Amino acid sequence: MRVFLAGRVAAENGGAVIGERQLPGRQGRLLFAYLVTAQGRPVPRDELADVLWEGTPPATWDKAIGVLASKLRGALASNGGTLTAKYGCYLLELPAGTWVDIVAAEDAATAAEAALAAGDVEGAKRSAVLAESLLQQPFLPGDEGTWVEEKRRELAEVNARALTALADASLRSDDPADSVRWAERAVEVEPFRESGYRRLMEAHVAAGNGAEALRVYERCRRLLAEELGAYPSPETEALYRSLLEAPAPQPTRRVPGAPRVRRRVLVPAVAIALVAGVTAAALAIGGGHSKPPTVLPNSLVRIDPHTLRVTQVVPVESQPDLVVEAGGYIWNTNFVLRDADSGALRNRGDWTLTRVDPATGKALVVGGGLAPCGLTADPSGDVWVANCYPAGTGSRDDVVRVDAKTLEFEKTLPVEGGSGFLRGLAYGGGSLWLGEIFGGDVANANRLTRLNPQTRAERTFPTGAPDIEMAWAGSYGDLWIANFDSGSVTRLHTATGVSKTFRVPLTGPSWPLVDGDDVWVADWSSPSVVRLSAVGAPRPHLIHLPVTSFSGVWSLAAGGGYIWATTARDGTLWRIDPRTNGVKRIRMPYLPTGVAADANDVWVTVRGR
Repeated sequence: MRVFLAGRVAAENGGAVIGERQLPGRQGRLLFAYLVTAQGRPVPRDELADVLWEGTPPATWDKAIGVLASKLRGALASNGGTLTAKYGCYLLELPAGTWVDIVAAEDAATAAEAALAAGDVEGAKRSAVLAESLLQQPFLPGDEGTWVEEKRRELAEVNARALTALADASLRSDDPADSVRWAERAVEVEPFRESGYRRLMEAHVAAGNGAEALRVYERCRRLLAEELGAYPSPETEALYRSLLEAPAPQPTRRVPGAPRVRRRVLVPAVAIALVAGVTAAALAIGGGHSKPPTVLPNSLVRIDPHTLRVTQVVPVESQPDLVVEAGGYIWNTNFVLRDADSGALRNRGDWTLTRVDPATGKALVVGGGLAPCGLTADPSGDVWVANCYPAGTGSRDDVVRVDAKTLEFEKTLPVEGGSGFLRGLAYGGGSLWLGEIFGGDVANANRLTRLNPQTRAERTFPTGAPDIEMAWAGSYGDLWIANFDSGSVTRLHTATGVSKTFRVPLTGPSWPLVDGDDVWVADWSSPSVVRLSAVGAPRPHLIHLPVTSFSGVWSLAAGGGYIWATTARDGTLWRIDPRTNGVKRIRMPYLPTGVAADANDVWVTVRGR
């Protein structure tokens, strides 16, 4: 049997499945989860009552638990599990060899730490990646309560352990960029654990980026001061001082194809050879009085999500469009839809893919004849590009996997039919999902395609919607699809093929975004965003963006605790606070199009007016 408690509550054994519908409501799934985590321990009835009713059970609680247990027993009967009551306790017995996702995650994190201690770096990575992937979604989403919150804190610690092992293993295998990425995730999971910030500082130092390490210290210092009224520990202060005092090491770059050199990484130190330059960088990052860089037309702009200060500007190719973060780099496509002279639509335009290194500010155009109109990342940190070729060129549409570090095309998959825009592109469940919009090939337009990169198997789903853009909902196994013309969104459960379509109060739904238990959908035709629940009934909540001129929403992103939206015609980046649904306007001197974000930065592409 396989039991899932993170992201969704379900049990599978052969062909039999217990899902949300088979469990007796919210309290039934809470009862099931608690008994599973007891791992064969008889649980007293009054203990269950405390969990189910938060210490204030009703007068008839004993009877109510009996009813819930009876329904759960019936659901388990077809799946090989038994629930017995004896001596005032309930005992859940699952078939021998039952796999439970959160238990497997904790075991994998422990195995990763043991492998790292034994010097097995690759083994540590494998176990840690497994643990991290199992805990990407929250425990019992949609439920609240003392026990649920305690369990989430426990699992956050397990996740942080796995991420820490990944960061350390990446350093030992001479891959500081990956170490930075995993250490950053560990800080996101446990933002008040100082050791995470120290590890992230060390990773930046190993990558030869002392200014970023200083910035991490300042972020830690500010969080502790604002939230706890505290100061960094002596260990963190000592590392910070070493950044300013010790000689700077030269960063090493591994030649593609060369063997990795395993090395032992101690507490590193970096100094700044150009003291004045680094002081200026530290002031800009830490909120000092230095002048922020000037925003340029056709550039990628880096913004602090909390202070909203511009911290970096990188010129890119003309007409920047989509932007994603992957493999320690920022990637953007450059796209001209309308001919500058004739005004006619064209299927390709001046399309390029650009990789920006945030550590150096270097922008590199990826060659090889790419014609990207869709862009997404996969868990490895590589990027997938959907290429769109006009009819009559003799070229077929395809998707290409680009290695984040070497820029080599690792895999190319043809897409049957189609000569329009493969604009919607998402990666999830081990598959690529492509949505064709503005289809040039009428017979194959408005379709959803699933590609398996390993087997190259392809399957298409008719949708009847002329614009298809998508977002992947992690361990829920759901694909959320925006249906532009019909004013609706569709939730497709990819394992079963079951879908459900919901009307939303938007004129032109586009660019769905999944963030935890919420789905955010932009309106391409008006300045609005709708917020939906990813679990159960969607319960749409409309958020209007008060633009000064008519403008639809171009792009959405989540990061730094906020949702970010761009209204290009209005020249505005918006910050939406999910806690209050309040919005804040950030004026841009040029037209903001794509947006990406993480815990530390917001990246916006801007075009000339």
